[in-house]
Amino acid sequence: MQKAQKGFWHYLEFWRALFRRRRSLRWRGTWLQNGYCRDCRYCCGPQDSNEPFPMALLPAQLHSRLGDDFYLLNADTAYLDGRGCKASTSHGCRLELTQRPVACGLFPLVPANGGLYLYKTCPAVILTPLNELAALGLEAARRLTGFTLSDLRHISLDIPARTLAERYISLNISLFDANGVELRLG
Repeated sequence: MQKAQKGFWHYLEFWRALFRRRRSLRWRGTWLQNGYCRDCRYCCGPQDSNEPFPMALLPAQLHSRLGDDFYLLNADTAYLDGRGCKASTSHGCRLELTQRPVACGLFPLVPANGGLYLYKTCPAVILTPLNELAALGLEAARRLTGFTLSDLRHISLDIPARTLAERYISLNISLFDANGVELRLG
């Protein structure tokens, strides 16, 4: 049985109580270091839903024991559900950064439907000024346009418009379209 989805207002109150001070979000190499992750762990821990949240893996990340690290939708796509992530421990992720899905290194930024979005209920999104998140989004987009079109299509989630509206905030940044990779601001 699926748990009821908690909404924005629930998380606003919850995160404000847990995080009394703002934490930083900054690029550390190719990884967006999210200062909320170590104490939040919502995304890598048990989810509110058993609906799979896919996280595509790049060809260089594939190996014969992938099933030891992730729940797998298929040979090159890990996912989270009500159980959380197999690689998550009480001390954080046990995998090296290069082994983790691109999605983990971008969160709370989410590539979806060819564009870039913010996950609405992440404490980083709720507690960080939008102008700072927008700047991080632009930097992520610049980095992502260095990927091949095939890899970008693979890591970009295909999310129905209704779900995007309910759970995400659009940054109006397009990463690719039917013609290829091209950074465009809407």
